[in-house]
Amino acid sequence: MFLKDIIKLQKSNKKRINNNYIIVEGNMEIKMAFKGNLKLYKIFICKEIFNKINHDYCILKKYIIYINKNKYKRISYRNKTEGILGVFKKKNKNYLKKLKKYINNKNNNSIVIIIDNIEKPGNIGSIIRTVEATNIIKFIIFINKKDIYNPNIIRASLGCIFIVPIIILNLNDFKKYIINNYYLLGTSIYKENNLCLYKTNINIYNKDIGIILGNEHNGISKILKKYIKKYIHIPMYGEINSLNVSNSFAIIIYEILRRKLFNI
Repeated sequence: MFLKDIIKLQKSNKKRINNNYIIVEGNMEIKMAFKGNLKLYKIFICKEIFNKINHDYCILKKYIIYINKNKYKRISYRNKTEGILGVFKKKNKNYLKKLKKYINNKNNNSIVIIIDNIEKPGNIGSIIRTVEATNIIKFIIFINKKDIYNPNIIRASLGCIFIVPIIILNLNDFKKYIINNYYLLGTSIYKENNLCLYKTNINIYNKDIGIILGNEHNGISKILKKYIKKYIHIPMYGEINSLNVSNSFAIIIYEILRRKLFNI
């Protein structure tokens, strides 16, 4: 793989989708890729920027290519870079197979998160990072999304995208595997006829729960709305009536975690 190929992967969604390689920039993100058992192809290091070459990287010396600052800036996606970039081979984890097995042998009170056309990679990455931090989400379900290795998703997730179970489903498979097996909750900014997060214990439903997070501007799509059993809202006390989707998700999932761990 040449530098020009890395530049194309950094810039083009289509190239990333149709390529067998993932570009991972940053020291922590690379370490998470290793934790996710991705196979390393090459590591590019700029010694003028990166000064953390330790035993971990010394044992990988056959994979390391040292390049100067000008060349590194050409392949770097970030404005503020750490000077290290890895190229890994995609790993095709069959999480759909695990989902099918889980549905056939499921235990109650597990949670899946359904990402419904969230646009901003930074929001997606933050949600993935929160999923890893709470460790109570069984699967992250993306509807029809193909490019999950956008550099901003990798960065915002701090590499957690490589270690959390992600499944990409088309609408037909969503109907087949999710609708009849999960009690679907939607998020809403409206109070009328909706459940207040702090007055509702989602854990008492004694069912597997799916929480749907909608688009930043349009909310949950009409196609998915008809399958939602109930909506939950976060009470707002100021002039603003909504929060960023990743912030909302963090509040919701940590409230569920608080009740689950402390039985409050």
